[in-house]
Amino acid sequence: MSAMSLSSPLPILSVHPSRALVDEKFEVIVENLSPGCPVTIRSLHHSEDGDDWEAYGLYVSDHTGRVSVSQDMSFGGTYSGRESMGLIWSMRPVPGSGTRLR
Repeated sequence: MSAMSLSSPLPILSVHPSRALVDEKFEVIVENLSPGCPVTIRSLHHSEDGDDWEAYGLYVSDHTGRVSVSQDMSFGGTYSGRESMGLIWSMRPVPGSGTRLR
């Protein structure tokens, strides 16, 4: 490892609350990024039927190196725009996973 990588803080991902019902809003925040850093935030759900579902948004960190899914714009992915619950409602089957709908 280089000295630069040892001194750089690692990104921090926070989800609050850590447990919620499907209709409850939650906050997803990534911090300790470089300002203007492109970042993909992805959600993955493994259903009880064994199917995998995913969603993701493409973001750019603000001047403080932070991304808030509920406050910042997604510039692409499975959804775009300011969508606080986009990581849930835009979920799609993972290619190669089962295709049963629930």
